[in-house]
Amino acid sequence: MPQKPKIRVRVALSLLVSVISASAMAPASAGPIAHGYTLGRDTRLRTIRMPRYPEEIRVAILKSGHDVPDIQPADPSYPMWAYTSSMSSAAGSIVGVNGDFGTAIGQPMHTMMIDGELWTSGQNGGNDVAWSANGKRAYVGRPALKILASDATAGASFYVHDWNVGPPSHAAIAAFTARGGTVTRPPGLTNPTKADPRWCAARLKPIAKVRWNGRSESSLIRRFKVTVQKEPCPRTRLQVGAKAGAVVLASRFKSKLPNKVERLDVGDTVKIETTFKRWPGVTDVMGGQQMLVKRGRNIAPGYQSGDDYILNYNPRTAVGITKGCSDADGTTACKLILMTVDGRQSTWSMGVRLPALGKLMIHQGAWRAVNLDGGGSTAMWVRKRDSYCESTPSAGGCLVNRPFGSSQEERATRAAIVVLPRADDGTPASLR
Repeated sequence: MPQKPKIRVRVALSLLVSVISASAMAPASAGPIAHGYTLGRDTRLRTIRMPRYPEEIRVAILKSGHDVPDIQPADPSYPMWAYTSSMSSAAGSIVGVNGDFGTAIGQPMHTMMIDGELWTSGQNGGNDVAWSANGKRAYVGRPALKILASDATAGASFYVHDWNVGPPSHAAIAAFTARGGTVTRPPGLTNPTKADPRWCAARLKPIAKVRWNGRSESSLIRRFKVTVQKEPCPRTRLQVGAKAGAVVLASRFKSKLPNKVERLDVGDTVKIETTFKRWPGVTDVMGGQQMLVKRGRNIAPGYQSGDDYILNYNPRTAVGITKGCSDADGTTACKLILMTVDGRQSTWSMGVRLPALGKLMIHQGAWRAVNLDGGGSTAMWVRKRDSYCESTPSAGGCLVNRPFGSSQEERATRAAIVVLPRADDGTPASLR
């Protein structure tokens, strides 16, 4: 659970033992205490206290309809840091939770796409949650992402292996946009030496709006024109520039190997097709890590002595979907389930291991679910202030959970999953 420079605190083993012992001695009648609240036309909040453990659980359930899910980034480019409350409030949402894990330098860890624009293909593999612009379709699992670039002028095509990740290795081709900011930039140096590698790079300017490939909505398509292609392939960096939507494609030059980026010429028309296989209609993708629930079964990894502490008792954030989100029956409702469980606070909430989190998600109706960032990042913000408020951040609204950390302060993260009380006007009209 990477974080902005704050010190992690692990629950001492002796404290865990005392809490577990105390819970075992609690009276059997100490059952769950639950309360329900209305947040929006289609969104409900449920607060659950499990006195025996103790555990504090917060669940926001969105039924597809008037309210829709969205992703609010912390900043327009990397590095990205902001509180969940600030991001949720800025989006005009009614509820929001923290999203994906992130790197120490402010990048999302896994795949992220917002309103049909791919921000990153991810630093490493993970499991994601994704949905359509209207929230009526949603998916959870490992994305099968393919990015195909086709040079219509030369009649050639090639795969783009990474998007806003880092310098490509070997013969791989990588893409860079302004979303990479000062962190993820096209490869090359300002003052290189002859020992530094050479990079073949081309800058592409968008010449059309993003659109679906057809009624199946299985791929997102956008056309570009090559505006810069330096020859011979230099050791210096080709800047993305200020043009909105511009893309730089880059690959490492090898003298005896053909280079597909090098073959692009200024004026060529290039089509970039982005496909999340078996996830049609997807406009928003938020990365996560461990799968918790698959086809209604709890598949969360357990904890054994010596395992990484991330698998032990911790505060948690998770997201799940009901069966109706991705089945073939159009009459079944799609519900998005956002859950937080507080932890590392012995008298308030102990936290859970992942199998217990999976069980909680199934109990709330999840057909599929994935673990998001947790620990000090765990936060659920709500616009309406009511009896469920635990604290009131400067952004307005309230936190309905108690983040772990000094004075229950939030920890800055990269992006938030939010629920809008309206249609998502950030999504291009061509994709709605």
